Amino acid sequence: MAAIPYKELCGPIAKGDLAALAAAIAQHPQAARHWKPIVDAAFGGRTEMVRALLAAGADANVRSGTSGRHTPLTRLAQHHATIAKHEGHVATLRALLDAGADPNLCAGPHDFEPLAYAVVAPAPDFIELLLEGTSIGVHLAASLLDRRRLQRALKDPRQALATDQRGRTPLDYVALSGLWKTLGSDRAIACAELLLEAGVEVDRGEQIPEGDSVFLATPLWRTLSWQQHYALAEHLLERGASPDPAVFAVTFQGSDEGLELLQRYGVDWEQRFNGRTPLMDLMYFKRPAASRWLLAQGVNVNAADPSGKTALHFAAMRGIRSDYVEGLLQAGADPNDRDSQGKTPRDHAVANKRENLIGLLG
Repeated sequence: MAAIPYKELCGPIAKGDLAALAAAIAQHPQAARHWKPIVDAAFGGRTEMVRALLAAGADANVRSGTSGRHTPLTRLAQHHATIAKHEGHVATLRALLDAGADPNLCAGPHDFEPLAYAVVAPAPDFIELLLEGTSIGVHLAASLLDRRRLQRALKDPRQALATDQRGRTPLDYVALSGLWKTLGSDRAIACAELLLEAGVEVDRGEQIPEGDSVFLATPLWRTLSWQQHYALAEHLLERGASPDPAVFAVTFQGSDEGLELLQRYGVDWEQRFNGRTPLMDLMYFKRPAASRWLLAQGVNVNAADPSGKTALHFAAMRGIRSDYVEGLLQAGADPNDRDSQGKTPRDHAVANKRENLIGLLG
């Protein structure tokens, strides 16, 4: 079977060349029904291109063939910090809805309705359009920080214990909502408290496989990692949330406010995920900013992962800036530690041509 030449359409979409897209559709009409052109056009907010693809037979509810499993609606609605939305996205959203795109279809990497993606930033124009056709259950009511809707839903006690298809509670949806930025933290906290009083477990969350481990994405983790909403986070901690699931997100962000918040509630800075402590992870992912704060708290600088690598090994491998490496050494990191292969941090610096660190490591 011959491959569908969808790339012939994706090129003009990327360039914003409507005439070239029309020519490509005429030459390869079957390619218009492939998922990628319409998902790409929706993502770019290219309204006329989306209309041209729909007229040529594209499915407004098609799912992408990638692991993200986006529909055009969810690809458009999902927030991307580095990609600004514009009026073309609003017009494209309207065009997709007019063409029969289903606002109740859960899709994308988080398996959310489009409205749930739209509240994260939040995107008020998207929310207004999506509200009309979306069925608002307890989870979406929570994401909208709509206390009245929540109160109505919770008249049925079972709704407080309801989980979505990935095990998330309505409290997770309060935590992911960015509407607190316009409606205020008090509104989010009131909705969270309503759910907690109704019996939602504060540490119930989504189980996310990652590497050899399974991460528990609790509401506290979600509000800190997605929103950095410290007022809501503190309320959840006061109501008994464990601070530990949020430790890697907060250290990765490097915000003193988040770090000090978790510190006040007794977080374990030595916990491990995929065999690494938070300090190791900062070096492994080349995000060392919070390492100074952790070292000031006296974390174990020579803790090793299952392969015997310490934070200093990872710093040498990744080429971390020399001042951060000096901080590790001043805190007592042992440059003579050998991993399970018998290699010192300096050996890794040499192997990876980290010239700025070789002399520093002895």
